[in-house]
Amino acid sequence: MNRGAGRITVGVTGALLAGGAMLFPGVAAHAADGAAEKANGGPFAVPEMVVNDTLGIRDRCTSCHTGIRDPGMAGRGQPAAAHPGGFLVDHRVERFGCTPCHGGDGTATSADRAHGAVGGGKPMAVGRRVEMACARCHADALHLDGAPFLSLGRRSIDRYGCVGCHRIGGFAWREGKAPDLNGFASRSNAEWVYTWLGDPKVYAENARMPRYEIDDKARDALTGYLMTFTEESPFDTTAFPAEGDFDNGKRLFRLSFCISCHTVDGKGADEAIDLGRVGNKWNRASLLRMISDTRSLAPDSPMPQYTFTNAQVADLAAYMMDELYDPYFADPEEDSTLANLGNSWPSEEERVDAGRRLFKELRCANCHSFPGGEEWIRVGPDLREMTGDLLVSLGRNEGIDFPWSLEEYVWRKVNDPRGMEPAEYRYKMPSYDLDERTALGISMAVLAQMIDDEPTAAFLVHDREMDPLELEGEFGELVSRYRCTSCHSFSGVGHNTTYDLGMEGSRVQRKWLRDYLQMPYTIRPILTIRMPFFNITDEQAEVLADGIMRTRRDVLVEGEGDFRQSPARIAAGKRLFDESGCLACHQMGSKGGYVGPSFTAGSPVGRKLTPGWIVRWLDDPAAIKPEVPEPRYGFTLEQRRSIASYLMSIR
Repeated sequence: MNRGAGRITVGVTGALLAGGAMLFPGVAAHAADGAAEKANGGPFAVPEMVVNDTLGIRDRCTSCHTGIRDPGMAGRGQPAAAHPGGFLVDHRVERFGCTPCHGGDGTATSADRAHGAVGGGKPMAVGRRVEMACARCHADALHLDGAPFLSLGRRSIDRYGCVGCHRIGGFAWREGKAPDLNGFASRSNAEWVYTWLGDPKVYAENARMPRYEIDDKARDALTGYLMTFTEESPFDTTAFPAEGDFDNGKRLFRLSFCISCHTVDGKGADEAIDLGRVGNKWNRASLLRMISDTRSLAPDSPMPQYTFTNAQVADLAAYMMDELYDPYFADPEEDSTLANLGNSWPSEEERVDAGRRLFKELRCANCHSFPGGEEWIRVGPDLREMTGDLLVSLGRNEGIDFPWSLEEYVWRKVNDPRGMEPAEYRYKMPSYDLDERTALGISMAVLAQMIDDEPTAAFLVHDREMDPLELEGEFGELVSRYRCTSCHSFSGVGHNTTYDLGMEGSRVQRKWLRDYLQMPYTIRPILTIRMPFFNITDEQAEVLADGIMRTRRDVLVEGEGDFRQSPARIAAGKRLFDESGCLACHQMGSKGGYVGPSFTAGSPVGRKLTPGWIVRWLDDPAAIKPEVPEPRYGFTLEQRRSIASYLMSIR
């Protein structure tokens, strides 16, 4: 890749300013610091040098930044301050040096040259810009501790399906996330389609589909074309009761914790479609099919296949069709556009043909599968080749004189794509109406994959979240059926929004696990996400519990439980428990906080957890769950055994 003249520049202009603060802080402020250091201390003394030929570094940064590895220097001014956060635990200076993340010239002996302010060296990265360097080694991670903007950008690129139009290097982006349009007209209606195409985010705030600048007549034509996507064999509903029980459907909807993934009337998560007006979007037959046979409609959906009877499915559909419904769609005003769809075209044939051509021009099939469709060539530029040179070329081709750096161009394009295009290109890139933080994250993620000097394979860190989970037999089939990896990871494989199950067989007791699978309860009151009530059968609960207890074990955890729980240890553990203020976050009975799990609600902790896991957890909670707020108290092994003995005695 030719990145010579197109190397990413550091300086940016007012487009990246927010509230008077620069979103991409440049070198200027750091250069001033360097000048002050030089005035105070003169040229750097030649110190020990960190050498890593594989990374191509020669760094002597620690000669001036003397406290960088000393936690006691936290909060001090530069250059004596300790490095913030816990980054140096996994990124040892002795191995990685400083310049792979921060840039600059590690061999320089003056502040100005070391920080890239003079001498033509690589500019120093400061502030949020440092996050972009994480992409060099963490090439495929959606979640990176300590890199909130890069992580947000990557998740947003994944969420909005940017790879439908662009090729973006350095990351195994998932494709095909938009709904399949095969049979679409058999489960939806023209009024809903027309409204949705106007502005998806007006209809549903968490919509992922962007807004295209098309007029009402064009929207009408596209609606007409989409309504030709009918099914040859409609779903057979004769096995379901003709009418469902609204009240029981409402109860099942609540027990299933649909709002753990879906938004309803502004409440809940936004991981899946907004269900607030799903009764307008889908007809009854489609709801019956989606609830009873999810995989047939959406084979790759993260939604679990609930085990409901046909009567329960009918009850849920009755509730959703009646409660989650906007009556405006059923009875539009006579002079409204909804009541006159198709009337602006001379014939239905011309309307559908115009819609077909617009469907192709908008490249709808880059995200959606459709009847007779094929993969089209991505219409957007290949972002793997984005350089300053390419920017000039793009401007020449589109008749635009770009006065901006590559960074600022990417920011402007993400933030306001319409403002960057002539009128004749209005169909090219749609508007996502992103908030400033998300636009910044996407810009950083796109720019990060253009960084020069990619490391060798030895330094690449593979994220296992999107790896396939291979579990054999009926256990594997049930894990897939209930989509356990949509919320849990198994030793790093899966989308872990709650807890990794890698050592669950050594963490919990089998009887508790079996009972919980059949009748889940709230474990952490502060969390929005809840374990749904899947209506799991006795046999399924046995298979799942046996599979977890057999395959998800950790010998180190089990070895920690090899001790005697004596009365003396129980008493000592209670004293430590009280002195450590554990009830500030945890509950016991009616006392305590709401951050951590309760020790008594649902099931006493002594009937749920194993002593070995408690001992292991108390040693270093963050080593098991990195983002956990529980501190590391520094308990000795005997103290941990005492606390575990006390907790296990709670019945």
